[in-house]
Amino acid sequence: MSKNIRISKNDILKFKKKLREAPIDYGDRPERMDPSLQSKIASGEFPGADLPAYPNVDPNKLPSNFEELVASERFKQVVEKVKNYTGVNEVTPNSFMQLQRMLMGSVQQIIQIESQNKQKLEELAVEIVKQEMAIPDNALQFDAKIVGMGEINMDGMQGQEEEEEESEEQQMDAEEEAMDEFEDFDIEKQKRRFLNQLIQGASKKGHYMFHLIEEELNKINPNLINLYGVMMSINDLVYWIMPDETTMMMAQSGEGIAGKEEVDPTTDPPTIKVQGITFPVLVHELIKGVMEVLATQGLPDDPNKAKRVMDAEDTLVAEVWDLRLGPVIWEKFRESYPTELMQDDKKEIQNYLFSEFASMPATDMFRLAKNILSGSEEGQNELKRITQEIIDQINKDDYEDGTDQYDDDDDTTPVVDGDDVLGSLDLPNNNGGEEFDMDTILDKIGSSGMSSLSTEELAFLRRQSKA
Repeated sequence: MSKNIRISKNDILKFKKKLREAPIDYGDRPERMDPSLQSKIASGEFPGADLPAYPNVDPNKLPSNFEELVASERFKQVVEKVKNYTGVNEVTPNSFMQLQRMLMGSVQQIIQIESQNKQKLEELAVEIVKQEMAIPDNALQFDAKIVGMGEINMDGMQGQEEEEEESEEQQMDAEEEAMDEFEDFDIEKQKRRFLNQLIQGASKKGHYMFHLIEEELNKINPNLINLYGVMMSINDLVYWIMPDETTMMMAQSGEGIAGKEEVDPTTDPPTIKVQGITFPVLVHELIKGVMEVLATQGLPDDPNKAKRVMDAEDTLVAEVWDLRLGPVIWEKFRESYPTELMQDDKKEIQNYLFSEFASMPATDMFRLAKNILSGSEEGQNELKRITQEIIDQINKDDYEDGTDQYDDDDDTTPVVDGDDVLGSLDLPNNNGGEEFDMDTILDKIGSSGMSSLSTEELAFLRRQSKA
């Protein structure tokens, strides 16, 4: 007598998952990432796997965890960019040799064109980053240089390479020593790892910001736009289809280094120094430098502890993985920003918001990050609340600065609050083109007091007090 065999929906899902090339969801596309890379994503054997900031996903579906979801989305984005700029219909091993030739050809042409226009392109790179990130003229200094292939100054990066070569025993001894210094070493490392993912994710958008200044670039050479697109899209693809061990060896040897950034905090204001072999790389490094400044609020206050955390997490191996997964994580993070922050006159608030997020205690930051990355309404509402607090604080500072300027009993000069979420960064105050007359404003203060002034008038007084 035969028995009826019942197969549950859960069993079917598990069976389908085995049939498909888990953990990555490729859909019906023929493109595949390198098997060693896919294996590491499946096993979680990479820097940044299983962070407390990641939300849960349905384990019975593809992808089955957040890292697989991010990798699936990012790989699809990268492949589509390559197809768009190169015209190649399918990104397969058969077409990769063709893509490599296109990459080398585009780089050679770009270097030739840029060699005659370096200063102009360096200035454009700084200008576009300051404009898109709403950085005031007096907030940061920039030293941006386009350099030739193999001319990246590796000073300051050698220590990272040597660190990668330390024995496992030496690394464990160093971490044990750090854990003895402060109990929350592990969670601070996780916090730094997640912030680094956001930093690299934000800087990746610089690869394609050349589209924002097409008119200026076309004046230099009408072929630059497409050449940049070919170069940067194929470069992104290499991170996904080359064996992971090869990518790491290239990074550690310096062979794959196309740019470098460092922040000099000893100048006033701080100086972001960057080098890049081409304009898009230079923009990428500039954004990374700005984000590094904003994220300093996320490090431990104790300099020794901060150094321990950075030594543990700011490695070349980890950076490669941040470049792979960071763009999608940053996109999801930005999608939860209040919509008003996308307006040109509110862009500067985005910097304050990110810095405030970075300054949170690790457990609070992870809780909020999990809500943000899951797309929950709770996460969006929390960001709205923080944004409103920032705006209220800015308005309060404007008011108090104006009051101090016209208080006859107080001849002190207003100073930047050390607890300001951006430290030395000073927000720009725009009046939308409206002209204010000082005598009229003074009469208004005399008759009705400071409280009668509008936000724009207060901002005008603030600017005049600093003039």
